[in-house]
Amino acid sequence: MKTIVHFTSALLVLLFVLTINKAEAVPAVSANILASPAIVADSTYQVQQGDTYYSLSRRFNIPVETLQQWNGPSLKAGQTLYLTEPTSKAVPKAITASTTATPPSTVRKANPSPAQGSTSASANPLPTTAEFKTRQRILVVPFDPYLYFSDADYEIARQSKIPRQNVRQVFRGRLDALMAPKGYETIHLLGGVYRDSVSEMQSLYKSLHYSYQDNKESVFNKQPVVKEKEGSDLLVWAKRQKEKLGIKSPPVASSDAQNDSKHYGVEVKDPNFFSHFNSQYGIDYYVFINQFEVTTNYENCLDRAAMNYERSFLVHYSIYDSSGKLVSGNKVKVPYQSNMNDIHRIASDNLPSMARKVLADLPKAH
Repeated sequence: MKTIVHFTSALLVLLFVLTINKAEAVPAVSANILASPAIVADSTYQVQQGDTYYSLSRRFNIPVETLQQWNGPSLKAGQTLYLTEPTSKAVPKAITASTTATPPSTVRKANPSPAQGSTSASANPLPTTAEFKTRQRILVVPFDPYLYFSDADYEIARQSKIPRQNVRQVFRGRLDALMAPKGYETIHLLGGVYRDSVSEMQSLYKSLHYSYQDNKESVFNKQPVVKEKEGSDLLVWAKRQKEKLGIKSPPVASSDAQNDSKHYGVEVKDPNFFSHFNSQYGIDYYVFINQFEVTTNYENCLDRAAMNYERSFLVHYSIYDSSGKLVSGNKVKVPYQSNMNDIHRIASDNLPSMARKVLADLPKAH
């Protein structure tokens, strides 16, 4: 009888151990099976209202230029956004990334190597400190949101279906992301790896002083002198007749804002500003975007039925070298004749040419 009891007890213990081992083995297999769909899902993203290439670049740590290369220049709500190269297989690529990220030694070796194809620090997770410098660098200071003036935000926000206060942020972020001159490495304070807080940006703006200044032409971008036309023959004749009769024209009210020979420039009040960023990032040139304006000429209506007005975009900027010497100070005006109020279309139609004109004042990278 005792033998039977011992045999039964041993059998129960054996069955209990087998049950535990089986229960522990099932979740491990399930986890491996469920991992694959998650990886596939992470290779695409459905675009939501208000998303921009700049915001998605920061969210997924992918350069703006790379996202546009994979998905095209335009971005629409509901669009499927590829987060990996469409021609490649997403699953094997993701699995490789996850397996190589497991050993700590692999991660440490990958981080210090500088990025090869990216010129945007806003989407670059690698270090941007001075010791990792491989090319000449520029630092971009975006315009202060308080120095944004527009009479078109209501129409743009309504058609784009975004909050009105977000219009300036889209223009600010997109223009900042486009400041990536060929041959240079760009350090972005807006959305940068190490400087991504409102308080830090506000403290930086407090060290700057803005005022209207005489335009300074860049020695690296000489512009031809264009003589202004005196006017029509009738106006010239009337002016001469007034001069003969001694009739003086009333003084015309003028302001610095309307003076073509002046721009809204910036001066650095903090004596440690340049030395601080030079030592931290190894900066060669500083590009300040000082003021951004959107103006609609409602008097010059190209097509009243279609609400097709003439609109212009004006940006004031300053460029300094690493020693704090002013290289260029000017403004760029981009006319836009359209009834378009979609903010993504407006940005893609106007901001690239604006950025190119600003960056043309920089010397060629060497």
